[in-house]
Amino acid sequence: MEILLLRHAETDWNLKRRCQGVSDLDLNESGVRQAREIGESLRHEPIRVIVSSDLKRARQTAAAVRRHHPGVPLVIDRNFRELDHGDLEGLTFDEVRERYPEFMAQWRVAPARLRTPGGESLAAVAARAWAALEGVARRWPEGTAVVVTHNFPILSILCRVTGTDLNDYRSFRIAPCALARIGYEAGQGWRLLEPCASGAPDKSLP
Repeated sequence: MEILLLRHAETDWNLKRRCQGVSDLDLNESGVRQAREIGESLRHEPIRVIVSSDLKRARQTAAAVRRHHPGVPLVIDRNFRELDHGDLEGLTFDEVRERYPEFMAQWRVAPARLRTPGGESLAAVAARAWAALEGVARRWPEGTAVVVTHNFPILSILCRVTGTDLNDYRSFRIAPCALARIGYEAGQGWRLLEPCASGAPDKSLP
């Protein structure tokens, strides 16, 4: 089977470089256009199911894909939602660096098991996103599935598929509406088939 990992399209907080995490924002005008374009680009894919995070920006992106596949089920799974940024939600990256210098110093060196202030760790995101991914593979073992999710769930999945240490998640860059294709075969396991499309880097934390 194949799974297309699709990051949601752009929001105003992406544009302003704010930590949005689990804050439930709509796509902005540019994001609506991005979602429409990615939907059109996937119109000939043999999609069996679309699975989306429960956050609006992901669901709106998923709806744009489904517009070209109206008979395909759309499944909502909150395990694909973004890292909970806790007290950092809504802050610009400059504000995070100014207000939480000790946290940022640790995040740059070993982010995997570091919990965001009042929020969640990247390792926790990786665990729930991987469990959700395996659930998709079990339920739809043939054909192509689209998973519309967020920056850190995709980064954690790509790290696991490629054998990259989670602390080295910056090896990958995922712009809004970037798409990566991974595959699974019994006996071979998971593998990266196509890396994320190129685009301006946009990380949910510096």
